[in-house]
Amino acid sequence: MKKQLNVEIGRRIRKSRETIGYTRETLAEKANLAASFLGTIELGSGSFTAESLIKICRALNVSADYILFGREEQSDLSSINAMLSGLEPAYIPYVEDMLSSYIRAITADIK
Repeated sequence: MKKQLNVEIGRRIRKSRETIGYTRETLAEKANLAASFLGTIELGSGSFTAESLIKICRALNVSADYILFGREEQSDLSSINAMLSGLEPAYIPYVEDMLSSYIRAITADIK
């Protein structure tokens, strides 16, 4: 059971990392962990401490609840925040404009 749990946790870490476009090396650097150690976690073949989990969650901008249990709240915006955190600050106003326009368009049908 422990092995399967480690594999699932590793899979969610990898999915989160790939969603925001980080390489394993980039995530390792941001989390202040060795890339080889991160690799063993992603493959589910290594264990980790709570401190390592916290570093990974912060670097990915995801909740530990998602990484450990796979639970995402409907209002959980961590994946959007993670994508935005990788952008150059100069692009943020453009993303805000696009998102604002999109939200106005999809909510216009609701009203």
